Amino acid sequence: MTETRTQAEILDDRTPGGKPIDWRRRKMANEYLAMAYDAIDPHKAERLRGCAAMLVYGVRHDPQTGEASRKLRAANFCRVRLCPICQWRRSLRLYSQMRRIMAYLADRDYRYIFLTLTVPSVSGGELSNTLDSIADAYHRLTQYKEVAQVMQGWYRGLEITHNVWTDLYHPHLHILVAVRKSYLKSRYYLPQARWQALWERAMGLDQAIVDVRTIKGEDAKAVCEATKYAAKSADYIIPDDWQLTIDTVALLDAALDGRRLIGFGGALRDARRALRLQDVETGDLVDTDDSADGQEDEYTVSYAWHTGYTQYIRTPD
Repeated sequence: MTETRTQAEILDDRTPGGKPIDWRRRKMANEYLAMAYDAIDPHKAERLRGCAAMLVYGVRHDPQTGEASRKLRAANFCRVRLCPICQWRRSLRLYSQMRRIMAYLADRDYRYIFLTLTVPSVSGGELSNTLDSIADAYHRLTQYKEVAQVMQGWYRGLEITHNVWTDLYHPHLHILVAVRKSYLKSRYYLPQARWQALWERAMGLDQAIVDVRTIKGEDAKAVCEATKYAAKSADYIIPDDWQLTIDTVALLDAALDGRRLIGFGGALRDARRALRLQDVETGDLVDTDDSADGQEDEYTVSYAWHTGYTQYIRTPD
């Protein structure tokens, strides 16, 4: 007879707003990735399998309502660049930091625009050199007088999508730009066509697609867009074609090795320093929002990942 687990024993983690947090799906993707790394880098495969294998939560009760709440207090994270769990945790930390930065700058004379800077899709063999070119081109772009007059501060993040049918890669940058509130009506205003021309000049391309959007206030959707993962696990974990999975993971692992995938400049960089925010790549992945409130937990509960059940199961107290 197959042993079953009661619902109470299975992890049911939720955000403060009550939205379910899907640890299970991410850990399953993590295990698929570990299998791919068995053929690429066994050391990273071992690290991946140990990632988030045990989750420890602190529990407390609201003195007014008596309702229980919990917060992740301890977990081991592998920090392999492509790990779906670690990418998610970094994205949460980055999103929290971006919200804090924008709040810190709220009384400044800024508004924000969102840029997506693209290049044509490339083969796997061209990807690494293309990423070098994009980094150099973005630096050139920020040095152009027209752009420097506009950018009061910026955040940039790299994303790479992979078309599994054509096996081509599409690297692009998400940029959040702080501009003066008068920007849209000033002589410094750059229409979309001008941003595109300047990006094509910086990249040395005849044609590139540039998307420009104006953000109204502190638009959480735009912040989320800017803090996307470098690469989504569905773009490199392809269960129907395992050899393509291995080849894609190996290629992305090599292309992203040692690269800074995000960057800050101007007022946003200064705000990060003033707030003393942790480095997203190397910082804490347990408390992703730095939300310590000084209250002590009443007790802790732990959940261990069981590959056979493909679930997190509560461990005995």
